[in-house]
Amino acid sequence: MNAPFVTAIKVRGFHEDRFGHVNNARYLEFLEEGRWDYLDARGPKDGFVALGVFPVVVGLSISYRRPSSAGDEVHVSTRVAKVSSRKIVMRQSIVQVSTGKLCCEADVSILLVDAQSGRPTTLSDRIRQAWPELDEYAEQASDRSARMSP
Repeated sequence: MNAPFVTAIKVRGFHEDRFGHVNNARYLEFLEEGRWDYLDARGPKDGFVALGVFPVVVGLSISYRRPSSAGDEVHVSTRVAKVSSRKIVMRQSIVQVSTGKLCCEADVSILLVDAQSGRPTTLSDRIRQAWPELDEYAEQASDRSARMSP
């Protein structure tokens, strides 16, 4: 199953803006840290360089729900939500540990770009073999489609 990968972050004073809460741009940095932690743990086995590609964020949809402040611990949850022939959508959320309340949630669209040409590439068999979770998602999506067919 595609369980979320969790990254713990301690909110520091420098994360706050002059209003005493984490600035919206800092949440984007927290999400990025969570994605890189996820990729280190579950991404391509030998990294993107070995595959001759690199990930590029091409879209972001984020909803802010509640503030957090210095001293808070937050958990960034990251998982693959959708996979197409070229695009991967990662679903992320940030939850305040002490209250269990949602601070923000985001869908991040990523393309893999060929390191030599600089152009987007398809998710080849080689990429899918190096990043097994992509196929796990594809299998789940296929199962759902089959159940929905008459």
